[in-house]
Amino acid sequence: MEMDQLISNVPESLSIPSLSKLLSYSAAFLLVFVSISVIYLSFIDWKDKRRLKK
Repeated sequence: MEMDQLISNVPESLSIPSLSKLLSYSAAFLLVFVSISVIYLSFIDWKDKRRLKK
């Protein structure tokens, strides 16, 4: 009985599936964006160090 009351008090915005999808897509996009950015900056740094050695 108490559990039903606690579950019914969950805000309705948290139960919207589209919000959940939006958050998961945003997290996936940010993960890919940051990963590509780190790889790009690492490549540029490696290229610059190689250029300075010459």
